[in-house]
Order: sequence, then structure tokens, then C-alpha cells
Amino acid sequence: MMNSIRTRLLIWLLIPLTAVAAIVSLETFYSAQRVSKDLHDRTLLAAMLTLSENIVASSGSLLAENTLEILTENLGDEFFYYVTGPRGAFVTGYSGYPRIPEGMELQDETPIFYDGEYNGRQVRVTAVRQFLSGGLLNGWATITTWQNTSTRDQLTISLFGRSLLRLFAVVLAAGAIVWFAVSRGLRPISELQEAIDNRTSQDLAPIKRAMPVELSGIVVAMNELFKRVARSKQNREQFIGNAAHQLRNPVAAIKVQAQAALASDEKPDLKLALNEIVSTSDDTGKMINQMLSSASAHALSTENMKDIDLCKIVAHAAQTIAASALEKGQEISLDMDIETLPYHGHEILLREAIVNLVDNAVRHNSCDSKISVGLTINPEDQIIEIGVTDDGEPLDEDTLIALSQPFSTGEETNSGSGLGLSLAKDVAKSHGGNLIVRSNDGGPETSGKTISIILPRKRSSISV
Repeated sequence: MMNSIRTRLLIWLLIPLTAVAAIVSLETFYSAQRVSKDLHDRTLLAAMLTLSENIVASSGSLLAENTLEILTENLGDEFFYYVTGPRGAFVTGYSGYPRIPEGMELQDETPIFYDGEYNGRQVRVTAVRQFLSGGLLNGWATITTWQNTSTRDQLTISLFGRSLLRLFAVVLAAGAIVWFAVSRGLRPISELQEAIDNRTSQDLAPIKRAMPVELSGIVVAMNELFKRVARSKQNREQFIGNAAHQLRNPVAAIKVQAQAALASDEKPDLKLALNEIVSTSDDTGKMINQMLSSASAHALSTENMKDIDLCKIVAHAAQTIAASALEKGQEISLDMDIETLPYHGHEILLREAIVNLVDNAVRHNSCDSKISVGLTINPEDQIIEIGVTDDGEPLDEDTLIALSQPFSTGEETNSGSGLGLSLAKDVAKSHGGNLIVRSNDGGPETSGKTISIILPRKRSSISV
């Protein structure tokens, strides 16, 4: 289950912030360790210098109790020392002092620092070779002082702890700020949801609420969707109304013809009435099939398409209507320069659309007309044109648009259902194309028109 956007943003902001905090914490720890070590060494060096002055003042005697107490109190832990005079003679201090590690060399007047062990505990050691003069001590003396590292470790932990608390407080504050900022920033989404929730199923008006730039694209897409749904709803309601009106007449005609057949006692009249019923039923069935095909074209998706051969479909459509054209005395021909054309589309709907274009040309032209069904490819524009040419009256684009509306049969004739051009246009659009008309009005010998289905050329996976 996907978390809320607020939670996802908070997580994705806190994860890198926590990672950065962890890195900073490590750096803070090592920095605190360096600082505490440096402070401890400086303090130890200062104590050693105090020890040196005290030894000179007392001519090598033991440190006064108050001096040792003051050093121990200031250093925060027990303080140890070891002093040798000229020629390595023991002067004062504690026995068993930590020796200088191998590789380190004591230089005159230059203190050195190193870690060691004393009485089983880790200590920090400072040593210096210093020239002392005064009292009974005259010459080079080596002074070694050391102290347990527990004080230094406590200082490191204290510095690191305080830094870590501040860092943790910063992360918490950043999280709170991010949560507040994200909540405020996502408020437009809640407002958009509220605007949609308050709508009824009939309210498809565009959303006019002002939205941030990030949401403006979503709002534009939703408004386009609302527009398409509203247009689809309007077309569906108009289609249903027109269909009901168109079906009412043939159903009524079938009823009247059936009643006339029942009332007739003459066999010829009865046969004529039955033939009229069959003819009306055929026309009605054809209209219903066209309406179903038109509805299928509107609902067509890529899942319903497959690899087909357009040349075979065009040839089959021309052969289907050829008999009707010949019966009417018309001449019909097939004009294709290619034998095969792979295409990815809906075979049945494309065949139905081409059949309707050819049938429309046969139905609306005179008996001596010439009709040509062609298929051409434009390699430059990468488009396919399936055209039906006749020598009848030319049409312009406005007339074609009017005739391609559902149930429009023109002003001069009422033959047909008025769905042929509408279906062809719907099928073309469902395949990403369109329906166009080109008129040829250059004279009696060149008059006529070509109504074409224009399809974008697509690659097909079949090999022909």
C-alpha cells in the first residue's frame, strides 16, 4: 500500500538528512577527540612546566603536598611524574614510569607526547629534556609526567554528547519544519480533491480553481478528460435519440406491411407485401449493424487491433459491392499498384468502413457511372489513402462534414440509413486518421469526387 505523499516526502527528506547527520556525527566525534586530546596535552605540558619550576625552587626535593593537590585538582585526575638529573641520576617521582616508545627521540627543550601504560591503565605521557640551573640542580634534566586518559575520554564524550544533542535537535526541528511545509504545500491537492468530491455525476464543467504550476498540468488533463466525456455523453445521447427516431419508421413500416398482408386475400398482393417486409427488414438490419459498428469504432482500443493486409481488405470490400454496382449498370474497378500492405488495425471495422464508402458511391450515383476503388501510399508523409472515386456531383468539405454526421442522408435523397460516411469517419479516427474529400470539377470529362480514408502508416510485425 502506497503511503501518503506527505509521509513519502518526509521520509525521502529525512533519510538523506539522517545520513548527513550520521556523517557529521562521526566528524564531530573525531573532532571532539582531537580537541580533548589537544587540551589534555596542553594541560599536561603546563603541569610539567609547573613541576619544573617547583623542582628548581626546592633544589630537587619532593613536591609540596599543596602543589601536588593543586595539580591533581586542576588536571581532574591523579598526576604522576618522574625526574632525572644530569647523567641520568634519579631526582624525584614515581617508579616504573612509561618509557619512550621506539622510534621517538627526545630532543633538548622540545616536549614530546605519547601514549603508554602505567599500573595496568592507559595514560598520556609528556616528556622533555630541559636545562635546570639553581640550587643544587645544574645541568640537563629529564622530566616525565603522565596522567590517566579517563579524564580525556570523559571530555571527549562530553563534547561529543553536547554536539550530538544539538545535531539531534536540528534534525527534529528540520523534520517538524518539513512536515509543516509539506502539509502547507500539499494543501492545493486537498482543495482539488474537495472540488472534485463536491461535483455530481452530471457536472462535467472544467475546473477553474487556481492551482500551483505542478498541479496545473493535472488540472488541464482533467479538464480535457471532462470535455471528452461530456462530448462523448452528448454524442451518445444524440446517437440514441437519432437511432430511436430512425428505427421507429422501419418498425412501423414492417407493421403496416404485415397488416396489409394479413388483410389481403390475393396471393400476388400477399407475396408483394412479404417481399416489402423482407426488404425493409434487410435495410433495418443493415442500419442496426452500422450502428453497432459505429459504437464499436468509438470504443476501439489497441488491444482489439491485429496485423492485417490492407490490400486484401480493400479488394474484398470492392468485390462485396461489385454485384450491386453491376446490377445497376455501373462500372466498378480496383486500382492498386501494390499487392500487399501490412498494417496494424481492426480488420472487420476497416472492411465495413470501405464497404460503406463503395456502397455510398453506388447508391448515390447514376446507372452509367464509373466507380474506382484505390489504395495508395505517400512515402513522404507516411500516410495511406483508401479512396473511392466516382464521376458524380462534386462535394466540398462542409458538405462532407454535414453528410458524415450520423443519420444524415443529404437534402435530395432519403435513401440509406445515413450512417455510411459517419461510420467511415469514426473508423478512420479510431485508427488515428480522418475522412477527406477531393472534388474534380474541371469539366464534364473530369468531374467527380474522391472520398478517402486517410490512415497513418504503421509498422506491422507480419511478413508478406
